[in-house]
Amino acid sequence: MKASFGLVRSEPCLLWFPVVSISCLVLTAAFWMFEGTWLYAIHGPWALYVLLVVVALYSLTLIGIFFNVALAGAAARALDGESAGVGDGLSVAWARLSGIAGWAAFSLFVSFVIAFVKSIKGLRWLGAAAQIAWGFATIFVVPLIAFEGLDSGDARRRSFDLARANWQSESGGLGALRAVLLVPGFLFYLDAKLLFEGHVHSPSAKVVLGFVLLCGFAVTVAAGVVRQVFAVELYRACRPNVSLAAA
Repeated sequence: MKASFGLVRSEPCLLWFPVVSISCLVLTAAFWMFEGTWLYAIHGPWALYVLLVVVALYSLTLIGIFFNVALAGAAARALDGESAGVGDGLSVAWARLSGIAGWAAFSLFVSFVIAFVKSIKGLRWLGAAAQIAWGFATIFVVPLIAFEGLDSGDARRRSFDLARANWQSESGGLGALRAVLLVPGFLFYLDAKLLFEGHVHSPSAKVVLGFVLLCGFAVTVAAGVVRQVFAVELYRACRPNVSLAAA
């Protein structure tokens, strides 16, 4: 994990991927919100609402995974000492679009199932445990799609195998990342609680708290980049002979 932090620090261009991704997500969400408002204005049938929500969530999931694959491709180039610009990563993601689309559909379905389990009283702990286990087992899916061009099914199965074989390294790295974020995360939580629950009334204090909350969001985004870089590094350690050029 320390090496992942070092790479992101030495290659700040990797931080542009979540910036571009979030911009696309905001624009896409705004589009679907507009469509929903229009559908409401014309008193559209409920079935169209359901279809619109499903398509909207799928498109947002697709965008998120697309840029994660792009980030993985750029991170691999950076590790090889090559250029790691946004364009370099996007070219990798475009070449893997079919695998990305399939994984977006499958991961969205699993998210629905986990959310349903968590909504049942008495099973929330099971849903939370399933969510953690799912994230742990599928950490290699994005690198597998980026490097080997696998479809969603093959990438999922291979990721499960790699996660089982490397659970100590994976859990150690992810645990270290969570430990580093524990104190800042708690402080940002308190900041949001003070800001949104009306405990602060001074305009200047609200500006300060808002800035701190924005910093918290930036830290969260950067941590996501570090996590993805860690997945790429761990994958390359498992598969040293596989590269973007060979994929």
